[in-house]
Amino acid sequence: MEPSMRSMPVFRLLAIALLLVTGSGFAAMAQPGYPQPGYPQRAPYGYAPPGYAPQQPAYRDPRAYPPGYYPGKLVRPAQPAPEQGFSFRRLFGAQEEPPPVARRPVVKPRKLAFPVAAARQEKPKVNPSAHVVVFGDALADSAAQGLDRMFSEDQNVAVAPKVRADSNLVRSDPADWPNFIKATLDGGQKATVAVVMLGLNDRQSIRDGEANLELLSDRWKELYRQRVDGILRTFQERAIPVVWIGLPPVKSSSVSEDLSIMNEIYRESVQRLGGTYVDIWPGFVDDENRYVSTGPDVDGEPAKLRSNDGVSFTKAGARKIAHFVDTDMKRILGNGQPGTATAALPQPTEAPSGGNPAAPPIEAALPPPPDAPVPVSLPSKPVVGPVLPLTRPDVAPGGTLVSGAPKFTGDHAYPVQRALRNGVAPSARPGRADDFRWPRT
Repeated sequence: MEPSMRSMPVFRLLAIALLLVTGSGFAAMAQPGYPQPGYPQRAPYGYAPPGYAPQQPAYRDPRAYPPGYYPGKLVRPAQPAPEQGFSFRRLFGAQEEPPPVARRPVVKPRKLAFPVAAARQEKPKVNPSAHVVVFGDALADSAAQGLDRMFSEDQNVAVAPKVRADSNLVRSDPADWPNFIKATLDGGQKATVAVVMLGLNDRQSIRDGEANLELLSDRWKELYRQRVDGILRTFQERAIPVVWIGLPPVKSSSVSEDLSIMNEIYRESVQRLGGTYVDIWPGFVDDENRYVSTGPDVDGEPAKLRSNDGVSFTKAGARKIAHFVDTDMKRILGNGQPGTATAALPQPTEAPSGGNPAAPPIEAALPPPPDAPVPVSLPSKPVVGPVLPLTRPDVAPGGTLVSGAPKFTGDHAYPVQRALRNGVAPSARPGRADDFRWPRT
């Protein structure tokens, strides 16, 4: 027998074995319950095969639900698409590794960097030449803030607040505020000018011996004026100029009425003892003299000037208080020129040394001013003119009644007749406003 014929059974045996192995693999893959790649294991026909382990339902993140899904719905894993071509892993039933899932790159949100406004650095004032000391109650604290803002760029003026928010003049000892001012000045506080804003808490009765005086009665005003004079005399003894700021209106109309009466007491005492009184009332009322919480600030822009309580001030309101005091403060500190902060106190006059007479003033060498012009007397106008009856008939110059139409005679007869009867406007005179000829000659 030829060799090729001898080897024929061997090839046949190998082909039959290959077919058996291939058929058993496909049959095993087709059996129910067999773990197939990409599918969860299931128990076939109510019983579990050996090695079967139930899998928990796979839930996805609710934020990644596709359309049609909702939280709690079982989501089957995506089935891999069948690959084309021959594979020994699929032939013998081995699970193939799933292809890598392309994930979207996680992009972290970028933090936006906004420019942060740097806090304003106040330059420390080294050895200022003028010191503004503010005394008073809670409203004086707002005045001190406004003054400090006003003199923030002037290195020669320093503002020192000496405020007692809950203090008053009616319940305390009459010497309480004068003693506090003396203790402050004797404690080393320099004062070129003193600013006082006091009286917000003084709408109370004053104790006079065994009696309580009613608010704003005659005796109450007398005792209250004495206590205001005591504060002013304390500064007068030390030759310190005083600027007294009046009280502002408040939200309550009855309280505002009482504060306006108290402002008159401050005004009278300050002007009598040589101080400067500043009235800030017009800056915080409307045209009808009523309290307003908003209004123009120092730059003329509308702003909120008063707080919600209807009494205290905002920062814009504090600057407006200082704006009212600006002119008087600069006059006292040195004619409004920055860097020349010296108190404008009256200097004593001394006789010239050696007994020589003083030089004549420069005004003596000037010619006298001309006399004031005498006003020219104008003829007086009569109060009532002649009485003319409205129904009086018109008469001609000769005394006869005007019964017919006037006759056009003279040089103006033709243009008048042409204009009034024929309706032809007269020609314009050269150069007059109704002369529209072009070109003009």
